[in-house]
Amino acid sequence: MGRWYEDHFQQDYLMIYKHRSEENANSELSNLMNFIPYRKNQKVLDLCCGAGRHSRWFADRGMNVTGVDLSNTLIEEAKRQSHTLNITYIRSDMRDVTFKNEFDIVANLFTSFGYFDKDKDNERVFTRVHSSLKEGGYFLFDYLNPAFLRKNLVPFSQQTFDQTSIYQYRKIDNDTVIKRIVVKDNYSNRNYEERVKLYSEDKIREMLENNNLKVMHLFGNYDARKYDHSSPRLIYICRK
Repeated sequence: MGRWYEDHFQQDYLMIYKHRSEENANSELSNLMNFIPYRKNQKVLDLCCGAGRHSRWFADRGMNVTGVDLSNTLIEEAKRQSHTLNITYIRSDMRDVTFKNEFDIVANLFTSFGYFDKDKDNERVFTRVHSSLKEGGYFLFDYLNPAFLRKNLVPFSQQTFDQTSIYQYRKIDNDTVIKRIVVKDNYSNRNYEERVKLYSEDKIREMLENNNLKVMHLFGNYDARKYDHSSPRLIYICRK
């Protein structure tokens, strides 16, 4: 069995998170992007692009988009949904991208951070973001708020789609939130796990600034409301 993020993002992931739609992407980005000067023909890197819903938002506004994800399944789905748009999809670990001073904007959205056991591996993502950005470029970073999560964790939930049931079990173990997912249908039971390391607002800011990503704004949700300890998200807009 490989690392959880190598096993998890397969066909079942598309079903588990199918409620994350193009409409969601629009609501998530429309307010936040008011704080980043953007225009047609700028170059955007969607780091951990998944099935490409945010990549398509940028491309629909005339920007030249590169989407990067480790999952071949999600990359192929992104290509299928984006064939008429100016998007290039690349399969890569987010720690290993090699772009140099290439992008006007880098986006890392929907808690695509904290996947690795070692702090240095997680911080290396910010190092790669800095390398990928042009001088003066912007980084949009969307992460969960651990303080909110600790107070509002839902230990169990269940969904049913047609003949498929999805059971999700959640817990916090030390500084990691762990979600175990069981997918049951008429053919099999399939088990997955998500593990996200929890970092405080201060620690995230420290890691960003260690990599010369200056925090310009910090929001607590996609409506661009100012962050406080009760906010569900940590959404940073940084500048190189």
